[in-house]
Amino acid sequence: MSSSRSIVASAVLPAAAWRRQSLLVSGMVVAIALVTGLAWWDSEREDEAALHDMGAEQQALASSLIVGLQAYLTGGEREPSRLARDLAAGGPPIEHAGELKVLLAPPSGTAFRASDGRDVASPVLRDAFDRGLSVVRLTRSEAAECGLIARTAMAGLARADAAPAGRWGVVAIATAARERDRNMRARWRLVLGVLVASGLIVGFGGIALRNQRKELRLERELVGAEVQRERDRKLVQAQRVATMGTFAMGIVHEVATPLGVIVGRAEQLVARLKDDERSARSAAIIGEQADLIQHSVRRFLDLARGGSPSFERVDPADVVRSAASSVEHRFAKAEVALTARVPPHMPQVQGDRALLEHAVVNLLLNACDACEAGGHVEVVASEDSERVAFVVTDDGAGISPEHASRATEPFFTTKPAGSGTGLGLAIVSEIAKVHRGDLAIGANGSRGTRACIEIPSAPA
Repeated sequence: MSSSRSIVASAVLPAAAWRRQSLLVSGMVVAIALVTGLAWWDSEREDEAALHDMGAEQQALASSLIVGLQAYLTGGEREPSRLARDLAAGGPPIEHAGELKVLLAPPSGTAFRASDGRDVASPVLRDAFDRGLSVVRLTRSEAAECGLIARTAMAGLARADAAPAGRWGVVAIATAARERDRNMRARWRLVLGVLVASGLIVGFGGIALRNQRKELRLERELVGAEVQRERDRKLVQAQRVATMGTFAMGIVHEVATPLGVIVGRAEQLVARLKDDERSARSAAIIGEQADLIQHSVRRFLDLARGGSPSFERVDPADVVRSAASSVEHRFAKAEVALTARVPPHMPQVQGDRALLEHAVVNLLLNACDACEAGGHVEVVASEDSERVAFVVTDDGAGISPEHASRATEPFFTTKPAGSGTGLGLAIVSEIAKVHRGDLAIGANGSRGTRACIEIPSAPA
């Protein structure tokens, strides 16, 4: 079982590592995109706020100039070029070549008059003036038409209704070149910061990925070493089983002759003790038990050689009763109670009665050894629609999941040294497999152990 877990773990490790690396790379990309998007959005917001403030400044300038225009108009001055020149030159210089320009909007015509006497035709400014807007944004080409450098510009508009002079207006236009250049530098700083941050993230991410790859290689090596150790252990175990099988076959061959002698002498005793019924019965029992041992030995020898057991229709009730009867003396000596329960009219099974009885006896003896004096063991035969189960439960010390997973391994035992060989449950498991069944061992609730042999029931 540990080998299967190791193989499954080795198959799962690459997929899990790939998922971890994909999540890490995705997280890095998302982090970079999130930082870039937030920084870009903040830059755009600051850019729009700066343009809005610049438009408000130009509208304030136009409003202050409209006051001077009204003074000129009240004094009788009506010539647009002179008015525009006087407004731009009054007090400190207002206009800056290519950066800030003042235009005068006469009450008649569609063009605006510049301070140098040129007429400026700007449909955008005329539309904004006619609609009563106070601030308008000009594109690069529209700013160039007004005599500014080809950059985004903001225009502030103010109007003066001085009858009978008519509806005059002032437009103050300033390019946003400096603000846009500052924003551009800020964006380049943003790009540089994002690149630096991305480089750091990628660098640390690369370190993390390299560490993950190292961990993955180490995990693979550990899993490979564990699998190799498990294979070596199973190989050693198989060699031990093969060796013990060879010894067992030799022992079986040597035991067969003494058993034949015992059976023969028991038959002689039965013939001589005809007058003593009790002694004759004891001699007959000795012969029967010796014959049963000889029969079981032949069955195991056949299995060890790869042969098939002789199957016949067997009543599970007879198997349970015979097994319980065979171990009664052992339970009485250990002061452990034994209960056998078999429901009536159970379906028969197709199998070897001697092997099945031996398997149940083995489970009963293990349960007896697990109980203290005053304990209780129960053997039950049950059936469903397709299978028959032989279940042995006890109220002993119980079994841990780790020991339960290894209980059927040859030579594995939890008994003290000299008390068990570790082959009993392995043999029971093989008997169950020969009968196309399974052996399951686990805890019996909060206390004790439960062992169950399930085999198919025979067709009606």
